[in-house]
Amino acid sequence: MKAKLLVSAIAAAMMSSFALTAPALAHPGEQHQAVPQTAEGEGTVTAIDAQAGTVTLNHGPIASLGWPAMTMTFRVHSAAVLQGVSVGQRVHFELMNDNGRPMVTEIHVL
Repeated sequence: MKAKLLVSAIAAAMMSSFALTAPALAHPGEQHQAVPQTAEGEGTVTAIDAQAGTVTLNHGPIASLGWPAMTMTFRVHSAAVLQGVSVGQRVHFELMNDNGRPMVTEIHVL
């Protein structure tokens, strides 16, 4: 009985030492190397929810993050980021790491 308890304790200790934290700007469900705290991309605005403080972008690949082209909804740093931006516009955007999650800090209409 003591042997089972000892084995369980060792296994639990080993598992906790291998716990992983999400790298900066990680894309959920994918393994990434360490990535920068900021990144830039280009894409098309497909939705804006000013009340929720989000923008949905159909963006091209973001090489610095290892992300392929995809459509993602991002939180925005402030409502001011969305001023002058509307659905259907092609934009250049900047992301920053906000506790491991990408947040749009700037959007510029192209």
